[in-house]
Amino acid sequence: MAVPPGSTDEDQISSPSKSILKRIDIGLMTGLCALLISFVGILTSRATFKMNQETQKARVLPIVDINMGYENIDNRSEAIFVTRLTNVGAGIADIQRVVPLQKGDPIETIQEFDDAIMNRRMRNNVGYPVTSGAAGYLRAGRSIEPRRYRMGAAGSELGAYLRGEYGTPLDALDLEVCYCSVFDDCWTVKYLDRQKPKPVHSCGIDETPVDYFQNYIDQTAAKRLEK
Repeated sequence: MAVPPGSTDEDQISSPSKSILKRIDIGLMTGLCALLISFVGILTSRATFKMNQETQKARVLPIVDINMGYENIDNRSEAIFVTRLTNVGAGIADIQRVVPLQKGDPIETIQEFDDAIMNRRMRNNVGYPVTSGAAGYLRAGRSIEPRRYRMGAAGSELGAYLRGEYGTPLDALDLEVCYCSVFDDCWTVKYLDRQKPKPVHSCGIDETPVDYFQNYIDQTAAKRLEK
């Protein structure tokens, strides 16, 4: 093959090589750009999924509020002691653990619980309380009262009790509740903390809920059978 005037064999050899390298550079750059775009797309999709998931969780977020103490104390005939759990959130609360505490320790028996909220003379003048278990599903906007005492005749001593004439009223009485959402996100809340619920990994139980108020009901039933 004739060599064009002004060129050499080396020029003929190097020209195709440069063309090939140029095409390789362009292909490599195109591939890298495509890879970068794909990576950005994955990140965007992941962020969108997470945002949608958080939105869904917010729509079914349960928030359990605890109220525990005496109400209607100025009206002796209507005075009550009540433990009340209210779901003020937007979704169902799966209440898995409910533990009354005094000075940080679980209150194991119904007698100890009663001693924590009134003296024994008052308790003798109070009829049977309205009771229920506290664990289970609590719908948004609903309340449950696992323990309610109508003071009745004992109301005559309630003022003196709350003034501390028989000792510190409701001395360090607390209530701890652990509950979860339908997404299995869980929180604990305590009555005395007066803080928003704290996220936890789980409520630390297997199948059976921990419900001390149900235990109190079982203890009372067993005591009646002994008589």
